[in-house]
Amino acid sequence: MLAYKDTYFLPKPVNPVHLAALLQRTLENQRLAFENRQLQSQIDEKEGLRRLTGNSPQIIKIRDMITQVAPTKATVMIHGARGTGKELVARAIHHRSLRHGSLIAFNCATLNENLAESELFGHERGAFSGAYYQRKGRFELAHGGTLFLDEVSQLSLSNQARLLRVLEEREFERVGGDKTIQVDVRFVCATNHDLETAAKRREFLPDLYDRLNVVPIHLPTLQERIEDVPLLMKDFLHEFCLQNGKPLITIVPEAIRTLMKYEWPGNVRELKNCIEGLVVMSTQSTLQQIDLPERILKATGIAFSNLLSVPDVWESVDTIENKQRLNVQVGMSLDEINREALRATLESVDNNKAKAAEILKVSRRTIQRKAKEYGLSDEPEL
Repeated sequence: MLAYKDTYFLPKPVNPVHLAALLQRTLENQRLAFENRQLQSQIDEKEGLRRLTGNSPQIIKIRDMITQVAPTKATVMIHGARGTGKELVARAIHHRSLRHGSLIAFNCATLNENLAESELFGHERGAFSGAYYQRKGRFELAHGGTLFLDEVSQLSLSNQARLLRVLEEREFERVGGDKTIQVDVRFVCATNHDLETAAKRREFLPDLYDRLNVVPIHLPTLQERIEDVPLLMKDFLHEFCLQNGKPLITIVPEAIRTLMKYEWPGNVRELKNCIEGLVVMSTQSTLQQIDLPERILKATGIAFSNLLSVPDVWESVDTIENKQRLNVQVGMSLDEINREALRATLESVDNNKAKAAEILKVSRRTIQRKAKEYGLSDEPEL
């Protein structure tokens, strides 16, 4: 008996023992494949909702909506500002659905009308200049699965009309072709625009809006669910410490409160990027309030001089083996005192910023930034 991949060749006459063994092996392979799919489905299902971190009423409602709508065939429209997690919700819906195909994503804002048409519907060889071969579009690739159309409001009116036909008839033709292709696709779309108003103004096809907005899910801004910041931050700290091979970093309560005062115009994505930067640049096991990005400190009304009090400065400098005398005079501002403390600390450790950071209990990046601000260093800020 010869085997090539999943094809088996039985020599004649057929040996019943070999045939029985082949059938048993085939059934076993099918069983294992089914169990693997089931296990992957369970993992994807848990992962999809696990990433929607938070205990706020808004995020709990969204998780409940995903659980309810995912197993159905209904088209879903996700409304939300940039950085709120629209694609994350789309993936959670797909992972908890009964679809066996892939999740195919396409950002409608990235290509012009003609390229978007070819990308979505595919094209035949010779359909246009440069079309040297036949290509399947996103609709075909998503057959049996889910098609996620991000920024769907950016589609041209002509492509909106073509999309409407696919939604209604579940069929289309490739660009330059006349063969009708039928597809089984579940649609999930997202936008950060007011499509209802756009439809009333005829800037977006009203019929298409009605077809896409079967189950609307509205994502809140991070400011609207600010109580979720500590949980999100904890998740991101764990993720980026693991990713960068660092021991788990903690963050002091004062810093957490500061992050919760910030408005987060970039929403969850901005918070995620902020935490990644803090983890990458951290040299300590605990993040202090002073380690936060300067834009956040300024936006929340916190000055560097308020973070490093005079007693803390004196106590820190007093631990240096070769003590330096601080040139502090009556009438000096707190900012001037802090500059003098930083100058004396740097001088005592031969301008070793890592040692100075350890003594003053701040990050090396903070030392570099403040040294530059106070005119104590010519080095560029990292």
